[in-house]
Amino acid sequence: MDTYAVILGMALVTYATRALAIFLLSRRLPPALERFLSHIPAAVFAALAFPPLLAPEGSFAPGLPAAAAAVAAAVAWRTRQIFTTILAGMGCYWLLRWIVG
Repeated sequence: MDTYAVILGMALVTYATRALAIFLLSRRLPPALERFLSHIPAAVFAALAFPPLLAPEGSFAPGLPAAAAAVAAAVAWRTRQIFTTILAGMGCYWLLRWIVG
C-alpha cells in the first residue's frame, strides 16, 4: 500500500509543478525575473560539467580532460560553432593522450 501512496504523491507533485509552470508562463514575467531565469541553463551546465573535469577523484586535480575542455571553450567562444568546438576538444584530448601516454 505504501508503494501506491508514494507513486500517487509523486504524480501529484509532478502534475502540480507542471501546472504551476504553465500558469506562470501564460503571464508576462517581470524583466528582472526573465534575466535571472536566462542564466539557469548555463549554471546547470557548469554544475554538471565542471566537477568531473576539475575534481574527478573528489579533490581538485584537473588533468587532460580539463585541458581539452579549456581548448574547446576557447574555440567555442571564438567560432560559436558546435562542430568545430567538438572537433577541437576531442582532437586536443586525443593529442594530449597520445603525447602523455
